[in-house]
Amino acid sequence: MTEHQDTRPTHHLPRLGRRTFLQGAAVSAAVIATGAHFRPAAAATGDPVLRLSYDQPNGSATILDEISQSTFNVHVTNNPAERVPGVHGNAFRTDGFSTWATGQFTTPLTSQMTVQTWIALESYPSDSEQPYDGLTPSSIIYQRSADAGFDLAINTYGEWWFTAHVGGQWCTVKAPWLFPLYEWVHIAAVVDGDAGELRLHLDDAAGPKVARVAIPAGTRFAQAAGAPLVVGKASEDVTTGVFLINALNATYDDTRIYDVARGAETFTAEYTAGIAGASPAHDVALQVTGLRFADDILRPRYHAMPHANWTNEPHGLVKHDCKYHMFYQRTPNGPFKWQMHWGHMTSTDLVHWTNLPDALHPEPNDREAGLGAIAGDGLTAQGSKGIWSGDVVSVNGTAHAFFTTVNFGGPFDPGIARASSTDTDLASWTKADAGVIDKNAPAHVADFRDPYLWQEGGTWHMIIGAATDAGGAVEHYTAQDIQGQWTRAGSPFSTIPFASMDIDSAIWEMPVFEKIGTHGGRDKYVLVVSPIGRSVSKLAEPYTRSVYWTGTWNGSQFTPDYARPKPLDVIHGHLSPTVARGPDGNPVAIGIVDERSSSRMQLELGWAHTFSVPRQWRLLADGQTLGQRALAQLTTLRAGSPQTESDVMVTGERSLAASGNQVEIIAQVDPAATGGRYGLCIGASPDGAEITRVYYDGGDIVIDKTRSSRNFENEEAVLLRGAYDEAAFGKPEKFHVFIDHSVIDVFINDAAAFSNRIYPTSRGTDGAAASTGLKLYSEGGQTRFTQVDVWQLQASKETR
Repeated sequence: MTEHQDTRPTHHLPRLGRRTFLQGAAVSAAVIATGAHFRPAAAATGDPVLRLSYDQPNGSATILDEISQSTFNVHVTNNPAERVPGVHGNAFRTDGFSTWATGQFTTPLTSQMTVQTWIALESYPSDSEQPYDGLTPSSIIYQRSADAGFDLAINTYGEWWFTAHVGGQWCTVKAPWLFPLYEWVHIAAVVDGDAGELRLHLDDAAGPKVARVAIPAGTRFAQAAGAPLVVGKASEDVTTGVFLINALNATYDDTRIYDVARGAETFTAEYTAGIAGASPAHDVALQVTGLRFADDILRPRYHAMPHANWTNEPHGLVKHDCKYHMFYQRTPNGPFKWQMHWGHMTSTDLVHWTNLPDALHPEPNDREAGLGAIAGDGLTAQGSKGIWSGDVVSVNGTAHAFFTTVNFGGPFDPGIARASSTDTDLASWTKADAGVIDKNAPAHVADFRDPYLWQEGGTWHMIIGAATDAGGAVEHYTAQDIQGQWTRAGSPFSTIPFASMDIDSAIWEMPVFEKIGTHGGRDKYVLVVSPIGRSVSKLAEPYTRSVYWTGTWNGSQFTPDYARPKPLDVIHGHLSPTVARGPDGNPVAIGIVDERSSSRMQLELGWAHTFSVPRQWRLLADGQTLGQRALAQLTTLRAGSPQTESDVMVTGERSLAASGNQVEIIAQVDPAATGGRYGLCIGASPDGAEITRVYYDGGDIVIDKTRSSRNFENEEAVLLRGAYDEAAFGKPEKFHVFIDHSVIDVFINDAAAFSNRIYPTSRGTDGAAASTGLKLYSEGGQTRFTQVDVWQLQASKETR
């Protein structure tokens, strides 16, 4: 190992490139070393002058400084002050947006100091989506004022540094390595005025590392003793709307400050001793404790969703090495949509899911970081503004992820990029250095996103949701080698002009194209898209929802059976399904059931959005309609036998003996003995103030949410009505309903479907959910319910 020394202080934070972080003139003061043989620091170990062990019970909003016996307070707005198993006893879990610790630290520090901590980081902090020069970093720990103190800081790309006010000026030592994620690491920042240097130390699974920068010998550290010491939040807040977006999503243990400059060998010895008994970071230390959502009566329990914070469209559902993998849009740092990642979960049955570390996260491009000529690796399309939706295919043991890369100007903004993984669990991914398709390649396309892939013979096909002057469309590309050159198809994907197929949208998102069955001796396919923008909106017709066409495919063009699309759901509220072949070879789809709550409510809840239960797709008898039914494997959620009632005649409302907000209902009706309206009432409170009705009304399916919630900022507390194709689906005689707190999935005749959100908030005197009543409903005549079965369902045994 060779060391290099530079005596020039660094007064600002230069921009760092990705991967190797090769150093230009502005950063040559950083000294990079690995191994245990460092130049000796000032010979001192000493006793700490501050120590936060975080050994208080889970939920405690105070932290004791064991040296001064003073109290640090945990800032709690939404989530509790969580403790999880750490390196030594308990550790302090921060949520990324609403929890951090502050306290007073006034012990004098002069020419020497060390600040150190154990930390496991789940994700890099969010930031306002700004070009590189406009980033506002977060902080691991700081105590600073305008002209004094220190800051151990980190930005949204994992670049981190230590800044201290020494010798009358701010000086910075930068780590030339990205901060590790999902593992316990030990970090230390050192001011050694006697030896004339700042140091930054990292001990992790890859071995010890140190970075140095020279400062004038004899320099004194200017302490900001009047300012608070803060753990887990930025020294400069970035907010958007009601959200603080640049706090840290992490777990801390054994945070210490010393009034001496400790040495590298000491840090490495402490790391080696501590890591041997540390709880695994991903599975234990970075868990969300049961305390966080213990009193949340709206959070789903058996629907697939991440363990906290923001989720959006699922995508890339793929079977790889005998497991299903589903990726999804995620902000890991809070219930807001900034710096989008690819979340990752796995399942063996498409019902029980295990959350894994994020697969992809934003990274800077060379041009943005200003290092194109210095680093020389020419990286583009790394998703500096976000990694958006795409698709994953598995080929001969290698998974290929094609994603929408959004960047701050330049090429591939947006564009389609690629990453690959050969892991059996798809845990680690390698992005290609450059993008695959640039938005500017097809000149007539104003925007595009969300690739979807399949192989046919020796040809790979990719369709991409697109925006044109005429409205939504899809672009079609082909390749002979999935890692090779993609060529735009010579003919439009559809034989019907897209302008005739569109519903006055700006762009089609999340396209899906699958063989769905056969009819009349011909293979039939389905094209599903999610139009948004222009006239399409969330809360008015035409609604934001997925639509589809059935038709035939000749290997190069799709011929739809009709120009006007059919809605995927009879009532909007679910969209953007991701699809894979299920255990029996039929397509299985999982979509997003998005919120109808305000940003303020999402902030208070600490999470946003959930996924639908898995739906099995099939072609119905008319050869032109997509049928959807609940995946059979959902029966594994049932807890014992159902409560059953048979041959029940209903006029008005009749309560069932069964109740619950985590249940499955199958209600079967005699179609020859029905009223004008008939169906179910769910989420009913004892006093009748809250209730949701789901029923058939002479050609329409209705969900009446006007009284679904009485204490919630609900954007859609209305009656929704959707046209029901009785010729294709049959008169409703089977209502198959899944209720999971605030989300419902409804299947009618195992053919028509919709998912929606309700927010019953009534509680009993014990604090438990009170709106759990279930009723049968009939108006305009008597309805005969031949059999009604209600199962209580178990929470999905998801693991972190």
